[in-house]
Amino acid sequence: MKYLNKVVEVILEVLVAGMVLGCCWQVITRFLLHNPSKYTEELLRYMLIWLTMMGVPYAYGKNSHLAINLIVKKFKPKNEIIAQIAIDAFIMIVGGIMVTANAAGQLSPAMQIPMQIYYVCVPVCGVLMVIYGLFKIAEHIKALRQN
Repeated sequence: MKYLNKVVEVILEVLVAGMVLGCCWQVITRFLLHNPSKYTEELLRYMLIWLTMMGVPYAYGKNSHLAINLIVKKFKPKNEIIAQIAIDAFIMIVGGIMVTANAAGQLSPAMQIPMQIYYVCVPVCGVLMVIYGLFKIAEHIKALRQN
């Protein structure tokens, strides 16, 4: 799981750096050159979508998903493990289905790139959620056997 975390971290870092550069370029073209780039805004929008979709499984895998932690931490230790298994299974199944169900057959407005290229982040996120979910369920079962 460390290798997967590192790969996702690098992707997230590249996306953030790209967004910073894109924002700077947009400001330069808009205010200094007085000819705003029509591609930068759309590129930033889709980079933000990718950043969000890649950040969700990353936060989930690192147990940084606030809502899940707040609910589970109120249980007794043994019940906490059972609740974690139930939540992880729910997120893996329902979350994976929801994120992979999104598809589009249209072109992006400015760059005229097929929207499938932008939306491919949805099934990638689903696959990552399943992988993280399987790791987490295995960890919970191991912890449950030890108690």
